[in-house]
Amino acid sequence: MADPPHRFVLRLPQGLHQRLRETAAHYRRSLNAEMVARLEHSLGGVPRDAVESQLTPALFPLLETSFRGQITDEEDTLIRLFRRLSRRQRGALVELLR
Repeated sequence: MADPPHRFVLRLPQGLHQRLRETAAHYRRSLNAEMVARLEHSLGGVPRDAVESQLTPALFPLLETSFRGQITDEEDTLIRLFRRLSRRQRGALVELLR
């Protein structure tokens, strides 16, 4: 059985709250579902324990910022769209492109 949801109060700047509401409406999700999806997505690459943390290459952050300046707007858009996909969707897309 899945963990029961935990409720808590979150204070947001009005502008951010409005952007989240607009984005949730765009994707036809509730505000809560939009926030959960974005949090899960943003934490997807964060190591879950000390062992995984040690596996991250030491230069990764430096490389990420170095290469970011060399990509086109079109490539940046593809990266953003790719990151919105679920793990299953990402795998299917990679297989399709191979």
